[in-house]
Amino acid sequence: MRKKITIKDVARKAGVSTSTVSRVLSPRINNYMREETREKVLKTIKELDYRPDIRAQSLRGMGTKIIGLIMPDALNPFYQELAYALEEVCYKEKYGLLVCSSKNNITRELVYINLLERQKVDGIILTTVGLSETKLNSLTKRGIPIVLVDRDVPGADIPVMFTNNYLGGCQAIQYLIDLGHKKIACIAGAMNTLSSINRLKGYRDTLQKNGLEVNKKLVKKGKFTYKDGYRLMKELLGKYGHEFTAIFCLNDLVALGAMRAIQEKSKNIPSDYSIIGFDNISLSSISNPPLTTIAQPIKEIARGAFRTIKKAKRQGSLKKKEHRFWNTKLMVRESCRKIS
Repeated sequence: MRKKITIKDVARKAGVSTSTVSRVLSPRINNYMREETREKVLKTIKELDYRPDIRAQSLRGMGTKIIGLIMPDALNPFYQELAYALEEVCYKEKYGLLVCSSKNNITRELVYINLLERQKVDGIILTTVGLSETKLNSLTKRGIPIVLVDRDVPGADIPVMFTNNYLGGCQAIQYLIDLGHKKIACIAGAMNTLSSINRLKGYRDTLQKNGLEVNKKLVKKGKFTYKDGYRLMKELLGKYGHEFTAIFCLNDLVALGAMRAIQEKSKNIPSDYSIIGFDNISLSSISNPPLTTIAQPIKEIARGAFRTIKKAKRQGSLKKKEHRFWNTKLMVRESCRKIS
């Protein structure tokens, strides 16, 4: 087995001190060194194939250049696309990314937070499934930069990056109303997150703003899954199918499940029912018919979260309770139609 090359080996072969090698490896202080010395050390590092111990670097305050992502559901295309966008950002910035899925389980979430902390990651990007503000604040006091994405925890002194979900709900319903729809059903997810609450509030407020009734029996709540979208759409069709002409689904997975239920009833989209989703996942553009939806700017959110972590590491602290909103965008495709 090959002997592990150490910083002392590099220093000995280059004819410099170990502190000089450390300075070469720390880009913050490279400017205080003669260029020929720096080049000699870099050449020696390459010749010996020296690999710095990232955890040792972290203990010296240099950081590991690794970020952790904890998402609630790895099977949800929205979080898959968030992870993909974040990985692209990390790759360009020469960072590594560790991805964990809590499976909507608070115990798993805490296990992964502790694991990432032991790995000395530079920060954690988290979509929490129920951490309290007390727990989150205790983590930041231990020096762990945490950024929340798509979820807010009132009272937690940490940055939050999320979409203007209320605006997205308003955009979806106003579009349907402008097409002539007056009776609009809604399939919502669990009401334990602000994103769900605000999308549903946008639905209700926009109906009322246009003088239309909010019919509680046309609002179904379940999980943000294809399976629940299918199940709840079947319930709506079975009991109230003649009482609505359009459906707003609070995410695209739910909408795709609802579309299947409609088509199994030998009904047509959009001539019988118009349907609109939320998220603009990749599948929404290739469904049959292509799904009209509200787009979240996933790439911008990923970049914002990454830059916040990187800035916190550079400055030594996070800007507490920073809220960054991104507006949604209506993506018009073929699942909605104008009615008289």
